[in-house]
Amino acid sequence: MIDTYREGWTERIKYDLTHDGAPLVLTGLTLALVAYDRNRNKKVFSGTVGTADANAGTVYFDPASSDLKASESPYSISWSVTDGAGKTAFFPRESDLIWAVKR
Repeated sequence: MIDTYREGWTERIKYDLTHDGAPLVLTGLTLALVAYDRNRNKKVFSGTVGTADANAGTVYFDPASSDLKASESPYSISWSVTDGAGKTAFFPRESDLIWAVKR
């Protein structure tokens, strides 16, 4: 899946995480956005990550205006979800999300 954004995008980006076709209930889980730039360098964004609806598995990223850059695009994105026992899974499971950024 490829999502396209423009440089300077600050509107909330939301995704619904699922496990075996059902919403992933996020209550008590810790999540992080994992991103790599076009050269597979790990990217740390300044924006905010959070849970919009724990029961529906809806997560969000509120990018800072300097986060998404065409020169680093496309980004390879996944969500890291860790439970209280320290076990981590990544979503989506099949392949990363792709964020293309235009000027």
